[in-house]
Amino acid sequence: MKTIVYNHQLEYFSSGLFENYFSGMRLGVFDIETLGLNASQCQVVLAGIMEVGSDGSAVQTQYFIESLEEEPLLLSVLEEELNKFDVILTYNGRHFDVPFITKRGQALCSQDYRICPYNLDLYLIINGHCDFKHYLPNLRQCSVEEYMGVALSRADEISGKESIQLYYDYLECAVPEQKQALESKILLHNHDDLVQLYRILPAVQQTNLHSAMNALGFPVKGRFGWPDLFARTIRVSPKELTVSGEYCGPGINYTSYSSHEQPYQCTFASDGTFAFSFPAENIKGSRIINARMFLDDTSPLEHLGGYVNGFLILEEKNKRNFSEINTITKKLLEHFMEITPV
Repeated sequence: MKTIVYNHQLEYFSSGLFENYFSGMRLGVFDIETLGLNASQCQVVLAGIMEVGSDGSAVQTQYFIESLEEEPLLLSVLEEELNKFDVILTYNGRHFDVPFITKRGQALCSQDYRICPYNLDLYLIINGHCDFKHYLPNLRQCSVEEYMGVALSRADEISGKESIQLYYDYLECAVPEQKQALESKILLHNHDDLVQLYRILPAVQQTNLHSAMNALGFPVKGRFGWPDLFARTIRVSPKELTVSGEYCGPGINYTSYSSHEQPYQCTFASDGTFAFSFPAENIKGSRIINARMFLDDTSPLEHLGGYVNGFLILEEKNKRNFSEINTITKKLLEHFMEITPV
């Protein structure tokens, strides 16, 4: 297996909206090339991971197998390398890239094969939580690149489908110069997908990111010995705010019931899942949570439009306040980790 490393200088992306969810987290950009769409039958032949520093310095690493027998090695390396990140940025990676390598890894490496980082799938955010998608001919990554004005930065001219045939040609080629040319074309496609994906990340500023994070879930950085949490499902009812999701690391068996000191319930199961239930109130059709009941300091909530004297309006007139729901959820999970011994 070949490992190819590139160094780039890119424009570092940061915004208050984005940092609200991902501040302090290590982010990697991830993309794969396969020999088809069926993970049961098709191999992963190339994968790229890129990390961008706060000064814009980017390091991109590509893993390219020179024969199909090397695929287990590639998958093993990906599990190790990807799990060093808190967040991975993908484009349709929740439906394709990560499930694909997970299924291949479980079949070829270990049944315990698992990719833990939060999957920030830009495709799903754009598809479900923005208006500009209506101005695009389709939601392919290259169409978003055109919209964001970065399309001219792409050097490769092939599609993922064409990459498949090029790889088969590569395997059969016996002429070193021609073989190298084929390899370079395949690598360039993956290389540019990674760089361009990072360049269109600012598109999140034109989306309803609070709505997207509420629907798709968001990460909460582990602290005080607790692992990273992924709040996957958040629901508001007249009587409670419920949060369920997954955590990374060794299995935890922990259950806590509501008490005067800790007025909520939670469970961590050894299968890598967790669930919380926080009491809420229904007042004149609005669903409200008493933040002071759980948090010693509610000042981080005071900038929210739904904050009133220690209370937070989560839903009013059947309209969900996504920013309020997401913020209190994150603060409650962080507070739990702070006050609860591992």
